[in-house]
Amino acid sequence: MGAAHTTKVTEKMENSERSDDRGKVEGHSRASSSARPLSIEGPSNMSNTETRVLDPLPNQPRQPSNLQGLLKFAMEATNSQNITSSSQFQPLDKERQEFLRQALSSMTCNVIDELQKAIKILSNVVDLRPEDDATQYEIALERISDFVDNIDVANDFYKIGGFSIFGPCLNSPLSSIRWRAADVIAELAQNNPFCQERFLETGLFPILLNMIDTDPAEAARIKALYAVSCIVREHPISLKYMDINDGYSVLLRAMQSSVKKLQIKSAFFLSALCSKENTTDMKLTLVNMGLIEQAAGLLVIDDLLPEIRDQLLNILDGLTNDDFYAALKECRRPELSLQSTLERCISDLKQEENPDQIDVCYRVLKKVFSDHDTNQER
Repeated sequence: MGAAHTTKVTEKMENSERSDDRGKVEGHSRASSSARPLSIEGPSNMSNTETRVLDPLPNQPRQPSNLQGLLKFAMEATNSQNITSSSQFQPLDKERQEFLRQALSSMTCNVIDELQKAIKILSNVVDLRPEDDATQYEIALERISDFVDNIDVANDFYKIGGFSIFGPCLNSPLSSIRWRAADVIAELAQNNPFCQERFLETGLFPILLNMIDTDPAEAARIKALYAVSCIVREHPISLKYMDINDGYSVLLRAMQSSVKKLQIKSAFFLSALCSKENTTDMKLTLVNMGLIEQAAGLLVIDDLLPEIRDQLLNILDGLTNDDFYAALKECRRPELSLQSTLERCISDLKQEENPDQIDVCYRVLKKVFSDHDTNQER
């Protein structure tokens, strides 16, 4: 695809979920909007029985259809504002036409050419040493990220050999290269089945999981988790790769990390996975790995972030859906004291005026303990 595109001028900003990456994150839980529609009623001092007919403004210039028409339109619109001007519309001479042509040309670019330039620069990233200046490589990755949020451009990026840069970039000794590469992967994979499948085929998935676990840079761990969530989201076959590469264990360890942002993102990701339908095998794996025990243990922590607490409650809700016996049995273990923990959460949530999560707590209590002898749990 070689068509010209207007250059993006807005810079992308990271948020604790970007994902969560544009979303690009990563299995997120969204609250329902309470925004009210804009009123279309007239001012209160207007009679509702009168119909006001708006007269068109006089002498409005015609809509432009070319560059010269645009200039004429602007001048006539200015004159209609009663601004004194002695200027008169004149046909553009060749010098001005050339100036405008160059100005417009400078505002556009050939996307494929730009991507190929960035790929060429990044082909040398393997030679980078920790003490080297990585500015040109960082700019190249950011340049790629600017373009590949378009699904067609993302697919073209693969077709021109762009995925060859990721192995060297993810293994770079510079964390600024590693996390930017992971961020580009997230952009490419987000809501894009073609790129999701290509990433699974290239062998990059286990590299990203290992980064979440062991990378010394927090930013690289967070972006790697964002990339994994974008590859997995709405792509059922990727769950097999999560299982084969012990990805669920990675997520459970991330949720116990001292890095708060990593805790939040992993909790969101696990919550999204547990809410999926027709994933009994995955849920059984998570229960057997101790996710319910971990969630119950984290919920009793006094300084637990509300964002994490809410996702832990959603995890319990998702795992116990459809009366999934393995999850119900685990939740009823007396040593977990889950009923009293949920009751405490309800008390806290009432103070926060959080009715949605209060409903989640009551729902879990009903599913787990309504037909069970709760005296054993206490």
